[in-house]
Amino acid sequence: MSTLPRILKNLGAILTGRLLSILQQLVLPPIFIHLYGLAGFGEWIVLSGAISALGFLNFGVQTYMNQDLAVRYQRGEMEGYRIRQSTAMRLLLGIVVVAAVLCLCFFVIPFDTLLRLDLPRSVVQMTLYLLALELLFTILFGYLGGIFMVVAMAYRGSQWNNIQALLSTIGLLIGVVLHLSFPALAAIQLVCLLVCLMGVLIDLRRTAPQLSLTLRYWDGAAIPGILKASGYFGMIMMSTFLAYEAPLLILQRVVGPIAVTGFTLMRTIFSMARQLLSMVTQSMGAEITNLFGRNDWPALVKLYEISERVVFFLIALVNLAVLMLSPVLITLWVAHHGAHHHGVSTLFAVTPYVLSSALSMVISLKEHKFQFQFSTNTHIELARTMFASYVVMVLVSVGAIHYAGVVGFLWTWLAAETLQLVRLIGMNRKLFAPMHTIETASILRLVLLCGAGLLAAVVLLPHSATLSLPIQTAIAVIVSVVVGVIAWKLFRVREVYANMMERFGRRFA
Repeated sequence: MSTLPRILKNLGAILTGRLLSILQQLVLPPIFIHLYGLAGFGEWIVLSGAISALGFLNFGVQTYMNQDLAVRYQRGEMEGYRIRQSTAMRLLLGIVVVAAVLCLCFFVIPFDTLLRLDLPRSVVQMTLYLLALELLFTILFGYLGGIFMVVAMAYRGSQWNNIQALLSTIGLLIGVVLHLSFPALAAIQLVCLLVCLMGVLIDLRRTAPQLSLTLRYWDGAAIPGILKASGYFGMIMMSTFLAYEAPLLILQRVVGPIAVTGFTLMRTIFSMARQLLSMVTQSMGAEITNLFGRNDWPALVKLYEISERVVFFLIALVNLAVLMLSPVLITLWVAHHGAHHHGVSTLFAVTPYVLSSALSMVISLKEHKFQFQFSTNTHIELARTMFASYVVMVLVSVGAIHYAGVVGFLWTWLAAETLQLVRLIGMNRKLFAPMHTIETASILRLVLLCGAGLLAAVVLLPHSATLSLPIQTAIAVIVSVVVGVIAWKLFRVREVYANMMERFGRRFA
């Protein structure tokens, strides 16, 4: 099977996952807020965020080893593949078991006081422990699902992720509708994950028996090398916690759960936009690894250039469309909660939403450049840059939130992401230096287009946000069409589309 069909299969699986995630983000928040209140929703978000760092206990072993195994399999190094697959599996099992035992200490820690939660201490402790178990078993689930990449079936691992996400969403929704306790909600998520973990293990043995999944081998001498290389992936994963979860804890401590809810809803809106964009980039991940493993640089360069055009087109279109629609979404989500002013929810304000849109644009651009370093295991400099910049961001955020609230944090976050983007472009140039020179003209065009769109939004939103919801939606559609037409021509997407249709025509002729 050639590159394009594999990417399209991966894209289809990721698209399904993103749609499920967006559905969850659209449906769960309003129902949760309706039944538990704004403060209750904020408390659930804080509990989920407080425990998320445990997911990084694999030290990046899952990510590094999945890609390392794929490269070894592509190069025919089967003996090394089997030994490292078994060694990594035993290592991850050990980490999960030890961490599960150590987490029992949660039951003697006063998390209700530390997190300023208006919940009984026993409820907080049990919820955190069950959420911790879910995250720990997610390590094994991710490792097993990622092994499908080895035989160019990464889409199958994504399909199992989709099944798990769907089961968890349905289970959580049922629990919320029944107004179950927080520990019960966490238990539902854990059970759904365990069911899918068994399912992916059975599917691996049935679909890809040649992978010889086993625990028989152990190479203790390889552990230091695995942990060293994996540790940098662990730093990248910890960076995710620093960027997305640590700020919630700071906001909770400084400005309270209502502000956490407002910030979370705003971030959720633009997270949906980024998920649509990241589908294209992530669908290439397994193919990038396989091309790198085969040293097929011409194909890798072509993939980089074509994907850049498509991603740049989508960055401007999707983010500006979502920005114009954001007051509509907020009003629909919290129509029965909190005050409204001239028909606009008090949770909506132009400045933070425009900043969030700019931030989403920068992150989406960064994620495209990020994928080529991440999927080729050339990630050491990337890990150091991300971790250091996010540590500084979190430290600065304490003062920024204290003096300027959410807006102060958004400016700090935007500065950190911009710095990382600049460094990543340099890393991409270094990666492709022997075969290709990366130009920045397209990035400059994207910056000018997005900048003009954001300035227009600053002018339009204060007025459009006070209009009726149908009129706001119509304005957003018009803006999207204008931006889409400009971006389509600016990034020459027509050429990519025509080439793809030609290849499909030949394939199905």
